[in-house]
Amino acid sequence: MLQKFALAVKTKTIEFFAEEDEEEEEERAVGVDDSDACPAPEEVITGQRVVVLRPDPAPGPDPETLAAAALAGLSSFQAAYLHLQTAHSPFVSDAVRSADRAAVSHLRRLSELKRLYLSAGPGPSPSLTSALPLSFLLEAQVLDNQDLLRIFEALVDRLQSDIDRKDAEAAVLEKALADLDGAGVQLADRLERACMPAEERVESLLTVGVFDSVLRDTCRLTHRFARVLVDLMNLSGWNLGAAANCICPDVNFTKPGHCRYAILSYICLGMFGGFDSYDFCDDGDGVDMDEIDVSIRRTDSLQQFIEHSALDPLELMRDFPSSDFVKFCKKKYAKLIHPGIESSLLRNSATGESSLGSLTPSSPLYESFASMASSIWMLQKLAWAYNPVVEIFQVARGTEFSMVFMETIVPKFDKLHIDSGTAPRPKVGFTVVPGFHVGKTVIQSRVYLDDSEQTL
Repeated sequence: MLQKFALAVKTKTIEFFAEEDEEEEEERAVGVDDSDACPAPEEVITGQRVVVLRPDPAPGPDPETLAAAALAGLSSFQAAYLHLQTAHSPFVSDAVRSADRAAVSHLRRLSELKRLYLSAGPGPSPSLTSALPLSFLLEAQVLDNQDLLRIFEALVDRLQSDIDRKDAEAAVLEKALADLDGAGVQLADRLERACMPAEERVESLLTVGVFDSVLRDTCRLTHRFARVLVDLMNLSGWNLGAAANCICPDVNFTKPGHCRYAILSYICLGMFGGFDSYDFCDDGDGVDMDEIDVSIRRTDSLQQFIEHSALDPLELMRDFPSSDFVKFCKKKYAKLIHPGIESSLLRNSATGESSLGSLTPSSPLYESFASMASSIWMLQKLAWAYNPVVEIFQVARGTEFSMVFMETIVPKFDKLHIDSGTAPRPKVGFTVVPGFHVGKTVIQSRVYLDDSEQTL
């Protein structure tokens, strides 16, 4: 624009001086002197031309310039709106306010551009020309480039966020893969054991730890049944000390409450009777072990153990009353709750009929007895799956205490007192829970010690 203005001024100056030269030549041709040519001050000078110098008018607005400005404004608004969306997730209040102000500013710029264009009309307009100088286009281009940079930064941040999320997902998948690898190793081990010969597969399952775990569960259920029975005896007015003396005569109990161990012994020894018989028969009419093939005996016993462990004993007694397990329960219950005990325990005052005489769901001992009997039944089947068969033993009364084969049933018993040489070794008062020989491993028998000097 400055260059055009300079060219215009130069042209007008050349024309002005050219006209003056022509006039001087004409005056010299007619012989007019310089002194005559200068008029007096009061004379009117005629024939003189006045030239007014004006710059060329600015060109009208270029449609391409207007379109570029509008596009730059739209691009800037798009970038500001993208920043506004990004600031909402996660929500950053300062960033939201800044992006909102930028978006509003760009909208105002576009609105002003639209207003100026509509007010100018189709032809050139000085107001629009003054409102859209060259610097406006340059500024719009600079802002457009800055907004593009901000868009790229936002895209980079979003891509980095996606990368972090993918890394987290990859870490989770790696952990899942490691877990699957571990599960695959376990399945491979199980498959290897499943492909073993039957004899080797049974040997891998039958360990001392498995038998000891089932035995501990059996002892827990036996204690539960004993507590229920003792509560019924207390409600019936029984003298527990006299009952314990009838079961284990002349035993020196350290505390009066220890008489319950005699009742527990009565239950355990009664339930474990016939444990060393293949069909759990304690009357001497059981099947002889020598008549059974070892592999058949082991496979059959293990199968019965697995099948029975998956059944509910209460449902089994209700749905299969003629099964061997139900016969076992009825026989053991009749042995424990004999008519002498039945006649002195709880009775129905209205009918005079005992609620304990038979193993029926109405008996208060029914559920606890069924659970205990089921656990002892499974333990016996498991014992006969071993080779050699698990042997049961109990300690006779008066035997000196041995920590190898026995453990005291009394909690917190001072074992240092047993091994000290200051007093004679305590004697066994009675066996509470029998012991077992699992191969060459001994599972200790739990006994109550008859010794007035034992400490708790």
